[in-house]
Amino acid sequence: MKPTMFKFYTPANWLENRVKIALIGVGGTGSEVLTSLARIDYAIRELGHAGFHVTAWDGDQVERPNIGRQAFYPSDLGHNKAVLTIQRINYLYGQDWIGIPEMFSIECNKPEYFDLVITCVDVAQFRADLSQCCRSKHCRTLWLDTGNGAHTGQVILGRLSHHDDCQITLPSVYDFHPELDGMVDSNTPSCSMEEALASQELPINRAIANVAMQLIWGLLRNGGLNWQGAYLDITKGSQIPINIA
Repeated sequence: MKPTMFKFYTPANWLENRVKIALIGVGGTGSEVLTSLARIDYAIRELGHAGFHVTAWDGDQVERPNIGRQAFYPSDLGHNKAVLTIQRINYLYGQDWIGIPEMFSIECNKPEYFDLVITCVDVAQFRADLSQCCRSKHCRTLWLDTGNGAHTGQVILGRLSHHDDCQITLPSVYDFHPELDGMVDSNTPSCSMEEALASQELPINRAIANVAMQLIWGLLRNGGLNWQGAYLDITKGSQIPINIA
C-alpha cells in the first residue's frame, strides 16, 4: 500500500517543545475544543511529547441556556467560562494552563507569540481584524478557525502571517472568505434552551470540535496533513474536506 504523502508538515518546534496555544472563545465550540485539547495533550504526553500549554480567553459567564448545549453543568452557573474550564482541566490532568476572564484584545495581546491560535468566536469582523493585523508580521503561527450556523460549519487551518519570509504556505479562513470583513453578525444571546436550539442544532459544536481535533491530532501523531479543514452539514451527515493543493 502506497504511504500517504503529506503536503503540510508539523513545524519542527512542535515536536521538541510544548506547543503554545491561544484559544479565543470558550462558548459552544470553544468549550468542546478545549476539552479535546486536554485529551490530545494527555495522549501525546503519554507518548513522550512535551505536550501543550493553553491560554484561553472568554469574558462571558455560564448561563442557563448554555447548560447541555456547551460543555458546562448546572453547578457552573455564574462562573466565567474560560477560568472555570481551565481550572477543571488543570485539576483533572495536573496541568498549568491559563484562563483569562476577558475577551481577547488584538491590540493588547500578541497572537504571533503562540504556535497555534484557535478562534471559536461568532463575530466575523474579529476574524477579519485578526488576519489583517498579523498578515505582515514575521511569525510562523498557525491559525485554526471554527465557525458554524444552525446546522452547518467550517474548520480551516491556515497561517496567521502572510509575510514573504514565512515558509508555511497555507491560506487562512480570511483567504477563503474575505467577505468576513464588514459582515454584520446576528448573535443576540438566547434566553432559553428552546430559543437556543431553534437557532443552533445541538450536535453542531461537537461536530466542529471533532474536525479540529482530527487536524491537530494528525499534525502531531502523523507528522503532517494533506487536508486543512472541512465544511460540514450535520443534517446531511456530510463532511467535505479542504484538500491542500
